[in-house]
Amino acid sequence: MPTKPVNPQSTKGVPLEYAGKWVAWNSDHTEIVACSDNIQELWQMAKAQCIANPIFEKVPRADVRFMGTQ
Repeated sequence: MPTKPVNPQSTKGVPLEYAGKWVAWNSDHTEIVACSDNIQELWQMAKAQCIANPIFEKVPRADVRFMGTQ
């Protein structure tokens, strides 16, 4: 499956309702087109909707935070 870099400035935040789930974005990473608790089901949902080149992402749970340092 081809991949392309995602411009973080062109993407929206993920709504809280998707916390802890897998989401499928359209190929421009501008719209969530499906969500599921497991990746296999999400892949089938994207195929059923004929989504060309979906981008899959696991959304962190709402109680998880990422931190980093330079």
